Amino acid sequence: MTEAMPTYNSDSVAPRFKYQRIRNDNLRQILKTDVITCSAVHSKFLIVGTNRGYVYMLNHEGKSVESNLSSGKSHTHSMAVNHIDVDPCGEYVATCSDDGRVNITKLFNWKNNRSFISGKFIKAIALAPEDKSSRRSFVVGNDKLTLYEPNLLHRLKPRELCAVEGSVLSISWQGYFVAWASHLGVGVYDLREKCSLGLMKWEVPTQARQENFRCHLRWSNPTTLLIGWVDTIRICVIRKGDAMETSSNNLPGYVLDPVSTFQTSFHICGLAPLAANQFVVLGYRKERSVNNKALRPVLCVIEYKMNAFEEVCTENINLQGFEEYTVNDYNLGSITEENRLFIITPKDIVVASLASTDDRLEWLIGHNKFEEAMEMSTQGCSLSLLSVAIMYINHLLDIKKYEDAAKLCLRELGNNKALWEEHVLKFAKCQQLRCLSAYLPTLEDCTMDPHFYEMVLFEFLKFDVNGFLKLIKEWPPQLYDGWAIINLIHETFRKQSTNELLESIALLYIYQGDSNSALRYM
Repeated sequence: MTEAMPTYNSDSVAPRFKYQRIRNDNLRQILKTDVITCSAVHSKFLIVGTNRGYVYMLNHEGKSVESNLSSGKSHTHSMAVNHIDVDPCGEYVATCSDDGRVNITKLFNWKNNRSFISGKFIKAIALAPEDKSSRRSFVVGNDKLTLYEPNLLHRLKPRELCAVEGSVLSISWQGYFVAWASHLGVGVYDLREKCSLGLMKWEVPTQARQENFRCHLRWSNPTTLLIGWVDTIRICVIRKGDAMETSSNNLPGYVLDPVSTFQTSFHICGLAPLAANQFVVLGYRKERSVNNKALRPVLCVIEYKMNAFEEVCTENINLQGFEEYTVNDYNLGSITEENRLFIITPKDIVVASLASTDDRLEWLIGHNKFEEAMEMSTQGCSLSLLSVAIMYINHLLDIKKYEDAAKLCLRELGNNKALWEEHVLKFAKCQQLRCLSAYLPTLEDCTMDPHFYEMVLFEFLKFDVNGFLKLIKEWPPQLYDGWAIINLIHETFRKQSTNELLESIALLYIYQGDSNSALRYM
């Protein structure tokens, strides 16, 4: 079950995303006694690891899914789960922890499940993204980067890829390339060439300790790596080296080329690819509230070009308990094909989806931005231009902008007799038929029933006798019942308006073809 939730971006700009909080008794029960420390998102499900070492499989509505993760304690850890990875087919889940244990679990089959203890803290693990055999390879990071490949006897064969100064903090595997981060920087290992493409050292922040921030590695395509660490984003492309770059036999055939680097105004909690040359950043505000509490996190869409970037939009997100969270308490997962994001905190899961045209139209109407809403309604929305225009007219009447409402009626109601009659009643309720009178249809191709014109004349007779006389002179007499208006004048005759009323009666008698009676009032 999901619950729609508001955004907290500026009221001047329609939100890029719509947000829904996952509400389910299964998830609520898990979070009642535990907190989420890491997660992995798949197109069919999501996996969360907790501070108590448990690993749960949930559907996208937060309901528990039966799998091998929920059977016994063989797939749990004795300490908090540090990292989770899921293979693209959704068959295997890999987890690791500071207890030194690595678990490789086949979700719906006991065959090829693996568990071993390395004896060292393990912060990151990655499953092979493509493995056509029934044996799943994986990479583990501690003080070195190690590839584990099952042999024909299903025994694990470790192969050290490279030694690491400090420890491996994160891993991301795409095709033949394994990206990893240590306390010094970010490197990429080429499994096909069996060599490292080098290490990019990361500048140490002046006011923050780098090891206190997770390094976020995401592949936006097979050769483009997005890196977000502390408050710096770097886009790197893996390309074939030219003759000069690969002239030595000791140099790899591919080159890791950082094409763009820029700094953000917030600390980075997660990255996710979006459209071409666009990605989403989950950000943690550097500023604090007046009570020294954390501010709401932000979701920022960034478009990048060579050595340049642009913040397309930035939206504040309403997450439960955000005031108490640190930058490392947030996780961002995504289903790229669906443009769907999962923002996960220790006690909350919120799904962000790209807002549809209808969603944006609803926001514009809700924020009384009707001119923009009317323009958007012409772009294939479920609400027609006329429907939005009527909402706009109602809004203008509510805020007492009667003249603007009347002009909008002329612009949008066209020759729709029923709608004109409906809106005459709305203006009559406000006693503002005088504002509408100049815009009412009076030609043969669209005339209302006489009663509605008589309502207008009656209001003028009551409040503006000069205006009443003007309409008698201008309107075609066939629009209304002249005898009814004559009787009305006699019933409401006022001495202070004698001249105007006498002239009006005379004209009305002439319209009725009674010249003798008209002469009596001239």
